[in-house]
Amino acid sequence: MRPLPLCSALALAAVAGCTRSGTDPMCGMTALAGATMLLDQFSVPRQTLSEAPVEPPPILPVRIAAGPARRGLVSLEGPGWVVTVEGDIPAETLPGFGVLVVDEGGSARGVLLFSGLPIRGAPGIGRVRAGELDLPMLALRTDVAGLETEGCPFFPDSLRRP
Repeated sequence: MRPLPLCSALALAAVAGCTRSGTDPMCGMTALAGATMLLDQFSVPRQTLSEAPVEPPPILPVRIAAGPARRGLVSLEGPGWVVTVEGDIPAETLPGFGVLVVDEGGSARGVLLFSGLPIRGAPGIGRVRAGELDLPMLALRTDVAGLETEGCPFFPDSLRRP
């Protein structure tokens, strides 16, 4: 693929991830870059978690990497968390795994869904259920504020409410 079409494809994907007004390309660019940087955190020592926090919140935002966000209902099932996504996942999206993002204080911020195979060697801490999909969930401890910009949150607070 030549560089120009690749850049165009990334720009279109980024615009699809807009969260502010639905037309703000900067939110899409932030979502795309932030999701990529989040995956890089698996190579940083002590960022990958082998278990979820003890107390799950009842609701967490779930975002498709560089895409829309949904509410996720959280429950405990066996030794891990299960996050059940409300609503439909876009037909053109085929997530392969989820990443629970935990802040430095130990609180769950949200789940980001990625396509492809889970990160090799990262332990599973639960499952994400989205329609017919039942996906493995990994976890990271990181400062999500460093991956998003003001007005373009990864995990909107409005999706934490019942």
